Amino acid sequence: MIVDRHSCGGRFAIGSGCYVKNSVNIDITDDVTIVNDVIISDEVLILTHDHDVEGDRLNIIHSPLIIKSNVFIGVRATILNSCNYIGCNSVIGACTVVTKDVPDNVIYAGNPGKIIRKLK
Repeated sequence: MIVDRHSCGGRFAIGSGCYVKNSVNIDITDDVTIVNDVIISDEVLILTHDHDVEGDRLNIIHSPLIIKSNVFIGVRATILNSCNYIGCNSVIGACTVVTKDVPDNVIYAGNPGKIIRKLK
């Protein structure tokens, strides 16, 4: 389901069974796809863009994000635009800064985030 479209062209799609708190901030400069049964806790920040300065010019770098099924994202986690994929059945710990893709079936936590444990 398409919920919103940002002036930079991003689209927001969310599947069934998802729970997203009101205080979540999702940047849709590029596409954000949230598949089914995802829980996103309070004050999570999801970014799909960054800035690059070349001389006197400011360029916007954007990249899409896919959050697969059965993911839990803990309170105050930050997902940077360098992350394009969060795998199925993964858990993102509270206050984690996600700087790269997260594989399926892991607990991922810290600043910067890293795999803490693999899930069965």
